[in-house]
Amino acid sequence: MTGIIVALDGMTFNAAREGGALSTLSQAREKWMIWGIKINDMLYSGDVAKIMTSLRDEFKLGVMVDVKLHDIPSTMENSISKLVNSGANIVTIHCSSNYRPKNTGLLKYIAGVTALTSFTNLEIKWIYDKAHEEIVRAFSDIALMNNYEYIVGSVKDMTLIQDNPLKKICTGVRPAWYRERHDQVRISSIREALRLDADYIVIGRPITTAENLMDAITRIYKEMQ
Repeated sequence: MTGIIVALDGMTFNAAREGGALSTLSQAREKWMIWGIKINDMLYSGDVAKIMTSLRDEFKLGVMVDVKLHDIPSTMENSISKLVNSGANIVTIHCSSNYRPKNTGLLKYIAGVTALTSFTNLEIKWIYDKAHEEIVRAFSDIALMNNYEYIVGSVKDMTLIQDNPLKKICTGVRPAWYRERHDQVRISSIREALRLDADYIVIGRPITTAENLMDAITRIYKEMQ
């Protein structure tokens, strides 16, 4: 079954804890309605190790750390190791880094990012000098060659690489009742993600901006049935 990952972009750890968001998400996790959360800038809101440990041990959440690492191999190795040791279940890196960990035990935590969902086809062509389809397939091949556990991209990206056996995490997914695009270009519906047999879908603002987080999660969960 496709799992829901709730993106907590722009939310500090203290705000998420004191405002009750983490408790609500923990309850949703207990009911198997979500897999866990995606965090990025939350890591800069306090002690990284304490934040990660609390998310894992206190709130029992699966944690996808969306840092999209792209650096020299030794720096990436150190960063990924520290995040995993602190409790990260998934750590994102850019496929274009062609990173191969010396510690092969890290591979089961690595998710390779193809193209950002905020990029237009023109921007992809300008940056990579390749068409959108070409770059997604090329990055997918890198992730598979390096034995990453996951591949990350929009639903439209994933339709180009359905034969790739890596677990697929789809971003830019919107429930039927949410119409805002925000800064994402390649967005898709939950139904489109389910037809693709996505392993996980990432949904943020339709949940985090709702007046009642549990109600929003419940609506999304029912839409997936």
